[in-house]
Amino acid sequence: MIRHSGLLLTALLTLALLFAPLPFGGVTAWAEATLRGVSFLALALAAAAVERPAAWRPAALPAAALAAVALLGLLQSAPLPAGLAALLSPGHAELERQAAGLAAVPAVPARLSLAATASRSAALGWAAAAAAFLAAAVAGRRRQQRRWLAAAVLAGALFQVFFGAHEWFSRATTLWGVELHGYAIRLRGTFVNPNHLALYLELALPIAFAWSWWAVRRAADQAQLDRRLLLAGPPVLAWLTLFTGLSFTGSRAGLLAAAAAVSVQGALVAGARRRWWLAPLGVLAALAGVGVVAAIAPREGLGRLLTTTAADVSLGARLDEYRAALGLWARFPVTGVGLGAFRDAFPLVQTPVLQGTWWHPHGDLLEVLVTAGLAGAALAAAGIWGLVRGLRRVLREGARSEDRAAGLAALGVLVSAGLHETLDFGLSMPGNALTLAILLGAATAAKRRGPSAQLDGARGDLAGLRAGDLQQVEPTPEGARQPQHRRRSRRRAQGEAAEPGAVQS
Repeated sequence: MIRHSGLLLTALLTLALLFAPLPFGGVTAWAEATLRGVSFLALALAAAAVERPAAWRPAALPAAALAAVALLGLLQSAPLPAGLAALLSPGHAELERQAAGLAAVPAVPARLSLAATASRSAALGWAAAAAAFLAAAVAGRRRQQRRWLAAAVLAGALFQVFFGAHEWFSRATTLWGVELHGYAIRLRGTFVNPNHLALYLELALPIAFAWSWWAVRRAADQAQLDRRLLLAGPPVLAWLTLFTGLSFTGSRAGLLAAAAAVSVQGALVAGARRRWWLAPLGVLAALAGVGVVAAIAPREGLGRLLTTTAADVSLGARLDEYRAALGLWARFPVTGVGLGAFRDAFPLVQTPVLQGTWWHPHGDLLEVLVTAGLAGAALAAAGIWGLVRGLRRVLREGARSEDRAAGLAALGVLVSAGLHETLDFGLSMPGNALTLAILLGAATAAKRRGPSAQLDGARGDLAGLRAGDLQQVEPTPEGARQPQHRRRSRRRAQGEAAEPGAVQS
């Protein structure tokens, strides 16, 4: 372990979180390359900072799934024997036969991607996400370092709301000197598409709710009202501000996903504390957020959601898009068309109704299925399963209440992003993807204290105390007073036996 490497790692990740959304969500070529370079540099620092190999264990399965998808992308872009390519993907072999039948097209090596260069680039992005996840897992083992990461996300999200509000009220048509069109009536922050800003705010909202839960529990122990307000007021105000900003992006999927996520967080709090009367807490928070938006500007904040109908033109186009995308997957079911190759492959099934160039489908999960096939979808599902299992353990068995709050926040992030990204492609923004990877990685590594381990340790301490007492006790006359230090030792042993599973808050 190199001295101060942990602090350097935390500082690097904090700066990356603050920078990630600023250059148009990190979508420009130089910003994307910078974020990837930072991810791999952070992994190198994490390797220097890690104290023992076991520190990687909580993050192993999700990071391995991300890395495996990256390897799949490299395999898709690599030249393969024609027979093997035909066995793995008959659809690719058929396209190659058709291309070979054209006299003007030279013979090309067999590949499992329709755009090898794009697949290699996408594979590098998945590898960078794995690197950021592992690096954050090393930094997230200490609560002080997790605080810096959470504060960076909250600060970045609040900046997006206030900066976006300034640009929105001034009806600005440029961002960082670049002319933009089409979204002037919606809050977009430093993103081109307001829906992508909505996803970024959704990554911060569960953190603010978990912070509120932790702060309210702490405030309950304070006698003075001003101290209670100082503890509970800031996170509640931050949550309401972020929810209001999210509503002004006009993202219907984002608003519904955020409301669902905070409702799930309320149920998780109730289940973790075995106090089921707390279950409606998240729903009440969502209703409070909607009430604030309705009081400020209901038409701008909720108008798009309230005016949506089954006959909406965009809904019909979205269904046509999904049918076409699933038809594309059916032609390449096992390995997909190639990571990052959706733009090149979609014209194979694009109908006249779906005009224009389609870089991504409206659904990141759908894009994984189409571009990576069943193989990539299975890897992603395994990673998500391992992630959910680890975060649930953090919520139940966290060593401190702050550790459990980290698990609560990450589960809320996962629910919100998962629901939203079934209907949008916000994770195609490198800034959003990096933020998600760091948040989930840091929370997964929060310290846990298993009940069985606590019980065994307490019993061992109790046995050791009793054995030591028995070895030092001399026969005394009946009724004689025992030495004061031995009575205190026995009381301590009885106290440990009475609460063998106590967890530090």
